[in-house]
Formats: sequence, C-alpha cells, structure tokens
Amino acid sequence: MSITLISVSQLLREVAEFVLFTKKFCVIHDLASRTLIGAGKERDVVYHYAGEIKVQAADAGNLHTRELWHRRLRHPSSKVLSVLSSCFGFSNNSTEFEKSCDIFVRAKQTRDVFSQSSNKADGCFSLIHCDLWGPYKIPSSSGARYFLTIVDDFSRAVWTVLLLEKKEAPTVLKNFFTFVERQFNNKIKTVRSDNGGEFISLRSFFETNGAVHQTSCVETPQKNGRVERKHRHILNMARALLFQAQLPIRFWGESVLAATYLINRTPSIILGN
Repeated sequence: MSITLISVSQLLREVAEFVLFTKKFCVIHDLASRTLIGAGKERDVVYHYAGEIKVQAADAGNLHTRELWHRRLRHPSSKVLSVLSSCFGFSNNSTEFEKSCDIFVRAKQTRDVFSQSSNKADGCFSLIHCDLWGPYKIPSSSGARYFLTIVDDFSRAVWTVLLLEKKEAPTVLKNFFTFVERQFNNKIKTVRSDNGGEFISLRSFFETNGAVHQTSCVETPQKNGRVERKHRHILNMARALLFQAQLPIRFWGESVLAATYLINRTPSIILGN
C-alpha cells in the first residue's frame, strides 16, 4: 500500500487557508469560500487524510445535484425531492439514491408510532400541540437536556426551544402566547398537551387568556399524536445531520434546532405545498 505524505506548509500555500489539529483529528478549511475541504483522523501519531481535496471542493461547487440537495435538506424522502426538483433543476431519479443513502437508512425510524389524522384546525393558532422531550443522558453543548416542541395544527409550523430543566417549559409557553399576539396579531384558542405537570400548572394562565386546555388520557399519548409524530420527524432529521457531519452527540441540540428550521422550509406532502 502506497502512502503519500502531505506538507502542511505547502498545503497552506497552494490550497487551504486554515488547518486545525487536535488530539484526535485535523480539519482543512478554505476561509475564502467558507467550506470544509478536508479532514483526517489521528492514528499511530500520524494524521490520515480521507478523500481528495480537489474532488471535494469541486463537488461543493456543484449546487444543482440531487445528492447535494438531499444532504442540504437533512435527507428528505423521495416525495419531497420530487417537489423540489422542478424548483432547483436537478433530475428526479431520487428513489434509488434514497435506498443507497447510508445516512438516510441509519437515521430513519421505519415504525409508524401513531396513525395520521385527517382532522385539522380551521385557522392558524386555533389549536397548538405541545410536548416536552427528554431528559437526554448527554447534555447538549449549551447544557440543555430537554426541548419543548410546539406545533400549529393548521399550518403544521413547528417551534422548538432547548431547555436546561423541565421547569422552564411554562415560562417558554407563556412567552409563546405573547409572541403569537405581537408577531402574528393572533390569539391561541386551544392548547393540546399530555398531563405533564409543566402543562397542568398553566391552567389558570390558559383560563385568564381565554384558551382551552385539552389533555390526552393517561398512558394514551396517541391523543396528542400530531406533536409525537413531529418529535419523531425532528429526531430523525437531527440524527441525519449528526451522522452526515460526523459530529459528537453533544451537538444534538444544534441539530434539533437546524432540523426544525429545515422542516419549516421544505414542502409538506400533507399540506400539498
């Protein structure tokens, strides 16, 4: 097996503008284009580089390939890619790529937790679904162990907030009421959640603000299935982002927020847009 030694000084002069070395890996970064153009792992006191820099840089510049958009949009299904293909001008042969995408297979949960419901609210913020996820055994880089998910039933828009502790959830939900009033000139009519203490403690707040609080029956989270499915959706995407970037698990919080951002900006098959 042949081995080629790379001169760091020559690399900096001719290709890269920034090389970072740690105890376990190194990364090569082009500051001009703000792209990662290479990485390597330490093994036997030598950093082993994986891949070709020029090939990776060329791939990063090709903005209209199906594979690139599949990765940019957190590995969506072939149905979502088919909607986007006409907008971004890439071929629509996405089913075979989806089958061969290792990250898509590793991140996706194939079991449907709860069945879909055809019922939908009659307007934005007429009904919101809330649920708390956690605690996660490994804190995020910001120290969070939970995240609160809020889903608007009508638009399927989703908001997630990272929490250090469960007791922060009531304050976040109160702030969301104010956010809806100020930013959307609207009022929340109904809040649907499980019987968690963080939601039950807000009953007087809901009454004061004219909102109805609906709770699912004990041990039947299916009644709040819309937000449960959204949790699964977010976590699948977050895993895909972590696998793709090869990030440590402590970045799960950033991945959850990035997944939420992408969900709100990709086509929804359910809504037909």
